[in-house]
Amino acid sequence: MDTEKENIERIQTRIDMIRQESRTLSYRIERMTEQRKNLTREKNDLKDKLDDAIILEGTKELIEGVDEALANLSIRV
Repeated sequence: MDTEKENIERIQTRIDMIRQESRTLSYRIERMTEQRKNLTREKNDLKDKLDDAIILEGTKELIEGVDEALANLSIRV
């Protein structure tokens, strides 16, 4: 009977260990999911800044081109 009782205790201990490991993994998954959301948000913010910089640079080049064209414009009569 003692052996049977010990087996039951071992099984219960193992079940408790598995439950604890499951809780730990759930916590880690939740934390990593939040980290992933933050990284995605940061990446999107950086992409938006890059797009803005590219648009701004293109606008500057366009304005410089227009200014140069206007400076070289001659009126024909």
